Amino acid sequence: MDVNIEFSKGILFVRLKGILDKTNENDTLDKIFNIIKEGGIRYLVFNTEKLEINGDVTLFDKCNKIINDNDGKMLICGLKNNIDTYSYECINDELSAFKLLTA
Repeated sequence: MDVNIEFSKGILFVRLKGILDKTNENDTLDKIFNIIKEGGIRYLVFNTEKLEINGDVTLFDKCNKIINDNDGKMLICGLKNNIDTYSYECINDELSAFKLLTA
């Protein structure tokens, strides 16, 4: 599982590549969670374009909770997986997310 993290203009972009499952979910969550918590991040964008999800993972639920606790917003782009789209705000791509969050 490859996690690429970039911070730009108050937005944390997290690009996930590979297979996300219960085995590697906690390592991935630890990388992201510490940055959100310590940095007081309010805006988070997940790019899931190159991600495959196996099984029932709660990574997005946990990140969404802490972002909500920070009075922020989480978006998911590149969605083509078995993520419950009703629980999250989805957007086409990172540029669209950037424009929405910086408007």
